Amino acid sequence: MSQPRVNPYLAVIIGVIGTSFAAIFVRLSTAPFLIIAFYRLFFTILILSPIFIRLKAWRELRFLSRKKILIIVAAGVLLALHFAFWMASLDPVFGTSIASSVILVDLSSIFVAIFAYILLKEKLTRVRIIGILIAFLGACIIALNDWSSTSNSSLLGDILALMGAIMCALYLVIGRYVRQEVNLIPYVFLLYSACTLTLFLVCFSVGHPFFTYNLVNFILFLALAIVPTIFGHTLYNWALKFVDTAIIGVSLLAEPIGSILLGIVIIGEIPHLLVIAGGILVLGGIYLTFRVAPKVMKKIEQNP
Repeated sequence: MSQPRVNPYLAVIIGVIGTSFAAIFVRLSTAPFLIIAFYRLFFTILILSPIFIRLKAWRELRFLSRKKILIIVAAGVLLALHFAFWMASLDPVFGTSIASSVILVDLSSIFVAIFAYILLKEKLTRVRIIGILIAFLGACIIALNDWSSTSNSSLLGDILALMGAIMCALYLVIGRYVRQEVNLIPYVFLLYSACTLTLFLVCFSVGHPFFTYNLVNFILFLALAIVPTIFGHTLYNWALKFVDTAIIGVSLLAEPIGSILLGIVIIGEIPHLLVIAGGILVLGGIYLTFRVAPKVMKKIEQNP
């Protein structure tokens, strides 16, 4: 594998910072969560299109096997479901805090390990089992706090965030496999196109209008495309060719911390003490789980 000109670990750091802003932009928007997700990916495609054409990246897609194309499209659908579930958890109707949402969706790292065990028969070491149990104990504490709140709707928001975590884990596992053979621009262009089309069809099917939103919302849509998508998910996808998914999973531990701090500063949303305690357990459990994670992705690469 050729060495990249840019340090992939630097790209991961920038990606963490970029994705930390996602929850803030979503919370500030007044549009339906499915519309937010759609325009986030739609604007991303518009930004990437000139690069895609300039590099003639479409040529590489012509030589991909049908299996590879279907796998990338499937990853795009999973990414759409990730955005839909996670953004739904941030909808004010559920009352889920930014802290609860971003911590629970970060459990995607734990689900990567679980899927490796179930689908690939990867052995779970004692340390990894302890890490998984600690992480889910933290998630239970967060859910307990939301269960005891004045409205149980926030608990539904927690479940949606967990669903988003599961979709994200599957999308990351697929991305790690495909990115070994497909360059970044053709991969993300096809990935984001499949994701955008999926979200468009869902928005259309539920009857959401596409153009009745004010300028502030469209600025937030564009900000979501540039900051957490181009400088977040796209950088992750680039780094996946050079950095183990497990390392990216551990690096993402900083993302909820960044989102919580930004939520306090920009929105004034201070997390409950139980959420902080549960969050510490979740992040600690993820760290323990992935101390020995490189074997997981090696197994994935050997079993396409």
